[in-house]
Amino acid sequence: MIIAIDGPAGSGKSTIAKLLAQELKIEYIDSGAIYRTIALHGINSFPEGCQGREQEIAEQIRNDPGMIRISYENHTQVMWLNDEDVSKSIRHPKVTSQVKYIADYPACRELVNSKMRIIARDYPVVIDGRDIGTVVFPDSTHKFFLDAQPKIRAERRAGDLNIKPSGSDFEELIRQMEIRDKNDRERAIAPLKRAEDALYLDTSDMTVEEVIASILNHCHRLND
Repeated sequence: MIIAIDGPAGSGKSTIAKLLAQELKIEYIDSGAIYRTIALHGINSFPEGCQGREQEIAEQIRNDPGMIRISYENHTQVMWLNDEDVSKSIRHPKVTSQVKYIADYPACRELVNSKMRIIARDYPVVIDGRDIGTVVFPDSTHKFFLDAQPKIRAERRAGDLNIKPSGSDFEELIRQMEIRDKNDRERAIAPLKRAEDALYLDTSDMTVEEVIASILNHCHRLND
């Protein structure tokens, strides 16, 4: 089973995906961790950074399929780079600053998509993103698109950033989220898009428990 959850920033998709995987006792694929591992390899190979080296990085990994491995221990994803557990080191700020170059590069995205498809072949999974139901797993029968009103999504994001849900900082956060929404929908690579057969859920007035219950009920109906 592959449960694909897409949606804009602040829609709650990552939180829901992780809790759903826990509820079902299946694996959650953290695609961001895979991108970060590729970025870490790029940093190790090119100390000046990944920008402009994306194709070389992709080719190095493609030519050595065992360089990056993914395993699960007690339903926790573990990232391996050259047989070293890098699950913690990929969270370093330097990796954070470089991962955008990897995530925006087509050859690197296809590497990540390939890794995720291999995992989904071996395990039942939950995965969230922008193009999971449209590009990565278009044949999945369990697709969901989570959304929420822009102000609600901004309030959720403000909570993560310890920003008060009012005032100039909050207004700027709303503005930045609107820009991100526009960019995500119009980007040439992996645009944010709802799959035609995805169940749409507006989570604006829903609790986390209600969202999970709605997804589970829909999955049960599909499986009957």
